[in-house]
Amino acid sequence: MQRNLFPKDGLPRGLRADFEAFWNAYPRRRPNPRALAETEFAKAVQAGALPADLVRAADGYHAEIRKQGIAEAFVVHAATFLRQRRWLDYLREPVAEAPARAGEPDHELWGALRGHMSAADFRAWVAPLTVLSLTDGEAALLVAPSRFHRDWVRQHHLPALKAALRVKTLDIDIAEDIRP
Repeated sequence: MQRNLFPKDGLPRGLRADFEAFWNAYPRRRPNPRALAETEFAKAVQAGALPADLVRAADGYHAEIRKQGIAEAFVVHAATFLRQRRWLDYLREPVAEAPARAGEPDHELWGALRGHMSAADFRAWVAPLTVLSLTDGEAALLVAPSRFHRDWVRQHHLPALKAALRVKTLDIDIAEDIRP
């Protein structure tokens, strides 16, 4: 009698404790279909992944989510994390970070925004923006590197940007939407 170690309808008994550890380490997201994650977990193990590595990767991803302050809605579904093998990114040795730059950010908007946000927030969210136009007292048009970046800046930094730049209107586009 042949025993199926990876049944189609769920986790094998031997992986249930490991999956539970993975599930508890993974960042919270609603919805996050558990049954799909169980299936992908079993497939990853069947393909050669060690359950302990999957748990460690989930914990690393959770730590990154907390550190970056990423909202729950932007957390990847656990099944996607496993299916797309994103967990491999959290097993690699971290690359040594470049030494922190001394002093203040070198960017044309820093002078106006100093006092409105931290240098770290400025470097992470405003420095990657490109100033397309800036009319004192009227309007500003900035270009963000991605849709996610644009939306984050709009949600978290738009009032500070408008106040610091002293403009009535401020728009942020993404590079792909700007046509020459």
